[in-house]
Amino acid sequence: MMQMDTLDQNIELESDKLKINNSIRENLLTTAKWARFLAIIGFVFTGIFGLFSLVILISALASGVPLLIGMGLGYMIISVVMIFPGLYLIRFAASTEKGLGSNKQGEFDYGIQNLKSLFKFVGIYTIVMIGLYILIFLMAGSVNALV
Repeated sequence: MMQMDTLDQNIELESDKLKINNSIRENLLTTAKWARFLAIIGFVFTGIFGLFSLVILISALASGVPLLIGMGLGYMIISVVMIFPGLYLIRFAASTEKGLGSNKQGEFDYGIQNLKSLFKFVGIYTIVMIGLYILIFLMAGSVNALV
């Protein structure tokens, strides 16, 4: 009796298997192409922002203005952090295209894992930024209350 229940469960699971039809495949391939485009644009702007932060940091160190030094370091940290979404996007694009093109499950899985990592990163980044904004508003309010 126990074997029959297990057999029935396996048959149910087989019939519920996820299938990637041609429409889904084409949508994923189109998504991967746009992801590659956005990743490249992201890398370009991150590089420009990194160079901008380096110029600010060098000029701040030369002038010795502490506020500019902090600003330059802050911009440098932001430019380093912003590399990660581009990496997740480019990995998603490459692995998804490779996996769907060659029917390799491992490649496709790696692409989807990177898509998950991208959304996780963006979610955590959003939470941190909301927290920083709340902190800045609270600090600004306390400074105004003192003045």
